[in-house]
Amino acid sequence: MNAKKETRTTVLFQELEDISQGHKSYQTFLKELKEEKTFTSLKDFINEYMSQHKDLTIPSIVRDSNLSKNYVYHICDGRKTPSKYKLTALCIGAHMDLKETQKALSLAGCSRLHQKIPPTPGSLCALTKTIRMLRTLIYFWIKTA
Repeated sequence: MNAKKETRTTVLFQELEDISQGHKSYQTFLKELKEEKTFTSLKDFINEYMSQHKDLTIPSIVRDSNLSKNYVYHICDGRKTPSKYKLTALCIGAHMDLKETQKALSLAGCSRLHQKIPPTPGSLCALTKTIRMLRTLIYFWIKTA
């Protein structure tokens, strides 16, 4: 798709244009729509995401998100509903892309991330990466000292 600002409406219009020009059939469009999974809870979404990413574990999410172990387990079990920024940190720790993060936020009842509302996801991501780098440096420093 193009680099212009895309919304679900513009994507839908593009799909409909492809159908009207014969590049795609309406039946194919409906089939793709049915195959897209719908989730009723954040817990279901996280469980499905983790089942698709076999190398992802809760301890690795805890390490990469800088959230407490109990809090992450409670979010994944559905016992806690996280705030927008705690959930964003969890999504970064789980290596979710922006679309998956937006889906998780929506399922948790949080507002979506927007580049004009601080703190931006980029700054959160940079912060998380910085924390990981510091941990690595400290580990290396301890090992070599």
